[in-house]
Amino acid sequence: MRAEDTEELASMWLAREQGGLTPEEQKALEDWLAGSSRNMVAYLRLRAAWERAGRLAVLKAPMRPVPPQRSPWAKLRIPAFAAIVLGLIYGGNAYLESTRDSFVVYSTKIGQTRAYQLADGTRMDLNTNARVRANVTGRERMVTLESGEAFFDVTHDARHPFVVFAGRRRITDLGTKFSVLLNGESVRVLVLEGQVRVESPPGTTGPAPVVAGAGHIVVAQGMQNLLFAKPDSEVAKELSWRNGMLTFDQSPLTEVAKEFNRYNSRHLVVEGNAGKIRIGGTFKADNVDAFVLLLQRGFGLSVKNQGDKIVVSR
Repeated sequence: MRAEDTEELASMWLAREQGGLTPEEQKALEDWLAGSSRNMVAYLRLRAAWERAGRLAVLKAPMRPVPPQRSPWAKLRIPAFAAIVLGLIYGGNAYLESTRDSFVVYSTKIGQTRAYQLADGTRMDLNTNARVRANVTGRERMVTLESGEAFFDVTHDARHPFVVFAGRRRITDLGTKFSVLLNGESVRVLVLEGQVRVESPPGTTGPAPVVAGAGHIVVAQGMQNLLFAKPDSEVAKELSWRNGMLTFDQSPLTEVAKEFNRYNSRHLVVEGNAGKIRIGGTFKADNVDAFVLLLQRGFGLSVKNQGDKIVVSR
């Protein structure tokens, strides 16, 4: 494995630790650390830099203790460990200086969408309630989508691929414009232009990689990467959020309500067979009141305001 790949994977593990690791993920991390001294050095060096820069103050959960019987430390000889420590002491300052400003966090609130330009010129649009950690430098271009949805218009650089980590998937740009949605354990990739490769991160098990071109969607979850083709009109509708709009084509009201709820603190609750009503049209994502008025006047539905809920029924 190239040194760049080792650094990339170490960064991915540190980012994923912020949300806490499952027992399976913790075991995978331990196995990866024990598998190579290079892995351990990259991990410790990056973690030390983060700690000294105050990066770990925002961790949501501490690292789980490593069981002694399979501790990666036990597989390191004392001289090797001493070399690591000396490297951190004498080389830490230089490394910290080079990475201090590398990791940048971008986020949006509920109902907010925002466009950013990354250091390499790539445009990134964040959808509602999204959070991204970006490490874009002259040596690497790596983004971790921690929650929500993001669209990337990537500046091409064949020597430094643009990589997005989302959940249990790594998405590599092959010269393209694409969006990534992280929803629990599911990752959804929509390609507007060019191609992307969707695969499991190095050192992990998963399904075979998938290459998706323009007008295709990849739905990835568990051991499956499902590839679908979409007409250009459907792709445009799915990306209408970039203009603050939501577009539906005869979608059930229950599904429409779920989308509106992503953008508003007051949530639609659809009761009974009202959820089967089909909705078509384009609406402002953050104007749930106008949409509710349409349901009342256009469909004759009952609407009751209950604090932070709007209950809709026949």
